Amino acid sequence: MRADYSAARRSAVVMLMFAVVAGGPASIAQRGDSPRPEAVIDTPEFMTLLLKPAYVDVQRAVDTPPADRAEWAATYQKAVRLAETANLLFIRRHAGADTPDWAQRSAAARDAGAAVADAVLIGLRNARPQDFEQVKAAFAQVSAACNACHRRFGGTNAPTIRGLGIRD
Repeated sequence: MRADYSAARRSAVVMLMFAVVAGGPASIAQRGDSPRPEAVIDTPEFMTLLLKPAYVDVQRAVDTPPADRAEWAATYQKAVRLAETANLLFIRRHAGADTPDWAQRSAAARDAGAAVADAVLIGLRNARPQDFEQVKAAFAQVSAACNACHRRFGGTNAPTIRGLGIRD
């Protein structure tokens, strides 16, 4: 039994030495390689699983004016989620995703979502009817940004994103 333990111990030491020599986390940092964001799923799946649900959540939230501050706050959370999800467009890897045009359109989608969040935040603070009109106007820019990108990069498979009051 003692021989089995020694053999196992030697194997563990050899594997540890190999890991250190071959390049563990410290050697990655020394080489200048660092972790970076990477897409886990392809762009159509990303759109279906993440971006579309975030868009639909905001679309439903801005269909009618929030009844109270709690609804304004919930709408703000949805708008921020949409904007942050749009940030993930920057790490897509497909034909054309490494172009300045893709980066500009990704920024437009993110910025449109952020503008909705900004407008909702004003509404949360003031809760006036005109605040909700600003939210709807900002939301219209989200579908415009999405559709511009879909026309440029989506080919025949990208849907036309509908605005307020229209459901798939």
